[in-house]
Amino acid sequence: MRQYAMCNEYTSPRGGLGPLRPQSVRLEHEVARGDIKYEFRLASTAEEREGVWRLNHETFSRELGQHELAPDGLLVDRYAATTRYLCAFAAGRVVGMIAVNAEPPFSIEKRLPLGVASLADWPARRLEVRLLAIEPAHRNSMVLAGLLGSMIELAAAEGFEAILISGVVNRLAMYRRLGFRELGPPVPDGAAAFVPMAMRIGELPEHVRTGIRRWRARGGSLLP
Repeated sequence: MRQYAMCNEYTSPRGGLGPLRPQSVRLEHEVARGDIKYEFRLASTAEEREGVWRLNHETFSRELGQHELAPDGLLVDRYAATTRYLCAFAAGRVVGMIAVNAEPPFSIEKRLPLGVASLADWPARRLEVRLLAIEPAHRNSMVLAGLLGSMIELAAAEGFEAILISGVVNRLAMYRRLGFRELGPPVPDGAAAFVPMAMRIGELPEHVRTGIRRWRARGGSLLP
């Protein structure tokens, strides 16, 4: 089973991709894969946020063992007040999500060898990305590309220059292919371990740009 996850905290245009620069962004679009139509947009209602908490519980408590199981099946993000949740919906239900937060202090700081000083050589405009989670039945390239492509385009459209993540240790190869590099060693967290990582948006690998172009061609572009 594929495992797509980033740490849960509860408690220059090249290759024809198109401009990655600050501009307005429309956070709602649909992409079809076979008979399934996926809608990618920000969670905006209490019911949708509950869907986020439920998916997080299944991923980070039941699957990864990072947190204890909760009787109500929900795991509420301790950073919810400053975080936006970009979700993949199928038949109106949250089946995938990724969280973005632009307000420090970032959760990654506690995993860095020198704390925030480890980021001294990175651009000041940073976006922390957390909680990449997808239901097992929907772990396919379209949902992953939709979430990551949406996140990267959003980050570029809002003028961010670097993306920070805490990547689950057994998916390091995937994060490296996306262009992230380690900022320190793995840090245990419950039954899981996470690696602090970062990527400069201007250094996005060509194969990732190609994947975003293909995703756009299927109707997934966030940019007008």
